[in-house]
Amino acid sequence: MRAIEQQANDAILCRLARHSAAIINSVRTVGFDPVTQRKGDGEEVGTGFAGRWGRHDFILTAKHVLRKARASDLRVFFMPSGAVEYRAAADLRKHDIVDGLPLTEHSAIIHRCPWEDLALITVSSEAIPNTEFFAMDCCIDPAPGETVHCFGFPVDHSLVVDQQMMGSKEERTIAIYPTPFSTRVLPLPSEDERRFKITEFDPDSHYLVAYDNAAKGKHPGGVSGAAIWWESDQPKLIWRPHFKFAGICVACYKRGTVIQVVKASVVRRFLEEVFGPAE
Repeated sequence: MRAIEQQANDAILCRLARHSAAIINSVRTVGFDPVTQRKGDGEEVGTGFAGRWGRHDFILTAKHVLRKARASDLRVFFMPSGAVEYRAAADLRKHDIVDGLPLTEHSAIIHRCPWEDLALITVSSEAIPNTEFFAMDCCIDPAPGETVHCFGFPVDHSLVVDQQMMGSKEERTIAIYPTPFSTRVLPLPSEDERRFKITEFDPDSHYLVAYDNAAKGKHPGGVSGAAIWWESDQPKLIWRPHFKFAGICVACYKRGTVIQVVKASVVRRFLEEVFGPAE
């Protein structure tokens, strides 16, 4: 039974990984280094979702992940093919770590949503290896209390793989590894929470999920743009990882313990504005 459960977990991870990407925005932002607490600048990282609308392939993410970026400022990392391997961060080897695939102005076009924190990058499926573009006709807006899943690239799940002095400036290379998690859809926030704590929430466009890793000191920064997935809990004669797209993570509240998600129905409205009705 344990072997069967492991095979099921591997199947789930492979399916979610094939629809997910890390997005590196090379337009550097200035802030404070989380390790040294000194002022510094660096690239920004977010998560993306590989989707298909009619004949159009795209990478969907949160608009703020692409802040100030052109397509040529972006690199995209998709999971390699092959069997699932589990390895602790401390056991990662140098050849396990690779950079993202650079995009160009000729191969990708950015579309930013004017009314929601959403953006997409049109791409050619032939140019993005090892990727399954999810058909957007299989979507759902989950109800409070339902279990959902996510596969993202949080910055707090990272390690330093190289550091060197460049004159008076220290340069560090950071490797970020993917983190899947399951969570639950939270009830609507109270009026007091919406006024003082969950200030950008719109019940017509968003729902909230819990981020339990925050209790372990891990912040969900970098999960922005990750897809949320729903799976039926009805028993089946033959199980396979069959998910419905359920939205995109865009913000967090309460010190990272709560994540705000744009509903799948709202995402579909944005896609229809960009590409027209699905064929």
